[in-house]
Amino acid sequence: MYVGRTFVELFRAALNDADARPYPYQERLAAEGLPELLRVPTGAGKTAAGVLPWLWRRLEHPEAAVRVGEARWLVFVLPLRSLVEQTAAVVREWTANAGVAETVGVHVFMGGEDRDDDAWRMDPSRTAVFIGTQDMLLSRLLMRGYGESRAQWPVSFGLLHSGVQFVFDETQLMGPGLPTSAQLQGLREKMHTGAPSRSMWMSATLAPQEVCTPDHREVRGVVELGEQDRVGGLAVRLNAVRRVERVQVPESAAAYPRGVAEVLVARHVPGMRTIAVFNTVERALAVQAALAKLARRGGPEVLLLHSRFRPPERERLMDELK
Repeated sequence: MYVGRTFVELFRAALNDADARPYPYQERLAAEGLPELLRVPTGAGKTAAGVLPWLWRRLEHPEAAVRVGEARWLVFVLPLRSLVEQTAAVVREWTANAGVAETVGVHVFMGGEDRDDDAWRMDPSRTAVFIGTQDMLLSRLLMRGYGESRAQWPVSFGLLHSGVQFVFDETQLMGPGLPTSAQLQGLREKMHTGAPSRSMWMSATLAPQEVCTPDHREVRGVVELGEQDRVGGLAVRLNAVRRVERVQVPESAAAYPRGVAEVLVARHVPGMRTIAVFNTVERALAVQAALAKLARRGGPEVLLLHSRFRPPERERLMDELK
């Protein structure tokens, strides 16, 4: 008889927290498998819900039939590079903490990143997690893989369409990629691929009809927060007070950076993190320069992060923000 860890034990090991407890809806996913639609609020642990229940069912479930029947690959599709970087980092941390890093490969698909294509193509039976942007992954599912030679198109196409659990996160940002992903799932079911593949779409706001297409006509299985989820630690997060306030800053381009910098310094709470988001790199640079002048007079430490940094610099800054 196989004796593996319980889901709670795996969850605690992955998070490296002996007191951690999965939310009730996450335990439901571990017991029942991933649904087609997971509709829970932002900040309710969707990433963990998309990875750890699958990982437990694949490696640790007490029933052999469940372990064998679970998809060998988890393909996590995201619309933004920054989300891919964050998700890949946390999945690698989870697999290392859980002691399964040697068993479970983690592969990243993102433009400008070195890919270890041979590692997964030469050992397709190995349990693995793929995390990538929708352009890189959907193009392979359409047999037009970005960054691949034409000779490799059918290889990726065949492997990624068979025996895979897809997870599509932040679907509100996917644009036409959303109905494309649903139609592909419908075609896989209609044409019967070598091994069954499933898809789960995750969003706080996605309606079932948004993933209904000519060949994917209905959503089978919707999981939302239940009454048990709305008590305890998750309830504190969901019911936390969030204040939105309009502040007055100078409208002139010359005075704007210093005006915003002064507001940020005044509102900053020592020991906490204050985040300012700007719609242009130039504006962010100007405010950062103004903040740097204030910081010389005892202001907070200032970090600037934008899309024009080279990968090594960006990685270093992201490490500082952790």
